[in-house]
Amino acid sequence: MDSNLRNSVISALKEVYDPEIPINVYDLGLIYEIKIDTQNNVHILMSLTSPTCPTADFIKEMITDSIKSIDKINNVEIELTFEPLWTPDRITKEAKEELGFEEVKEENLHLKKVFDDSNLIEQKICFNCGISEDKIPIISAHYKNEIVGICATCMNKFK
Repeated sequence: MDSNLRNSVISALKEVYDPEIPINVYDLGLIYEIKIDTQNNVHILMSLTSPTCPTADFIKEMITDSIKSIDKINNVEIELTFEPLWTPDRITKEAKEELGFEEVKEENLHLKKVFDDSNLIEQKICFNCGISEDKIPIISAHYKNEIVGICATCMNKFK
């Protein structure tokens, strides 16, 4: 496999961000495998942060478009898997630091800048799953310089 082409695919993947989490799909650890055959067809084996991810098709489309924009690439095939299930320990060290984790220890992740329950928010709906305050408590979170709400269930994905 051409290592330059593989590096180009990785760079393209790093341009695609999960709409629900401010980390690109590669550093988020969603990409399990990249295969490039002799005809420069790309096969991506990937997962999502949740099997019920509402943006799954959008993420796959963004990945396909990003990789197809590389010269020499003929076809892109994306295969979803949930074996093994994605967990936050798949996030790269650099992405964890970018998110503001106090310590980058897999057994002791603390969200420092992303989630901050000291702020009140007007809209009491979880930005990740859409559940409302009347069903489960919602806390505030900083996401792309905005204050949004997130429920404890979704927040536990990052612990």
